[in-house]
Amino acid sequence: MKLIIVRHAAAIERIADVSEEKRYLTPEGRDFFRKTARTISQQGINPTMILTSPLIRAVQTADILAEAISYLGPLVVADELAPGFDKSALQNLLNTFQPLKELAIIGHEPDLSLLIASFLSLPDGFNFKKGAAVKLNIDSTTLGKPAVFKWLAVGNKLVTNGKEAFGR
Repeated sequence: MKLIIVRHAAAIERIADVSEEKRYLTPEGRDFFRKTARTISQQGINPTMILTSPLIRAVQTADILAEAISYLGPLVVADELAPGFDKSALQNLLNTFQPLKELAIIGHEPDLSLLIASFLSLPDGFNFKKGAAVKLNIDSTTLGKPAVFKWLAVGNKLVTNGKEAFGR
């Protein structure tokens, strides 16, 4: 299965007047992710489904992605993608929404970088930039198997070499 993992774009700073759940994307965050979304679109992705964290900044990021790739399906808010997401939560989502050929998920740090590092056996972890996306091929029946790295999209840049993407 193809899995596109997206970290939400840059959001407003934490302030007392806005709860964590309602922090929204900055204009710069929106602009940057539009570049990433265009880069992703050029790769011809066609997700069966887009799942997003319920936090506003992730939903807004998912909306920009859907528009950029001309996605016609529903944007599904999945509570599992809220902070605290892990491989077990991903397995639950996969079990719920099977069969999926291609899935895009939008979530948060440090959850997503830990997931990517786990799939790719990255001993030094991975610094997942806001508004970036990673495409992996995974075995959706058993998430214990290693994934295959396909690309990393950061703004207008597409990295297809794992060594360049992860410094190994």
